[in-house]
Amino acid sequence: MCVVSMVGDHFQDKWNQYPYVDLLNKAQLGDITRWEFEELKKEVKEMKDLLVKAKIYDNQHNEPDCEIEDKMKFLKECAKLVGIDLDDILNKQTK
Repeated sequence: MCVVSMVGDHFQDKWNQYPYVDLLNKAQLGDITRWEFEELKKEVKEMKDLLVKAKIYDNQHNEPDCEIEDKMKFLKECAKLVGIDLDDILNKQTK
């Protein structure tokens, strides 16, 4: 399994649990406090930093782009809620 996919699995699992699922829902509805928004944004930045490192590792070790499109779509949607773009890291276009 490529490391990018493993990082994606970690954050998808994490964000589908309380309290993150509540924060994501609140962010989608625009009913999130500034503090909650900033906490969620920190999590997304951490994920993006790990994805960058994972991508570098995968490239250095000739790992294929094996991330699952639905998983990457979920992560991109979460990142978009806090104004962070992941298209510069992930090759596959998910809409």
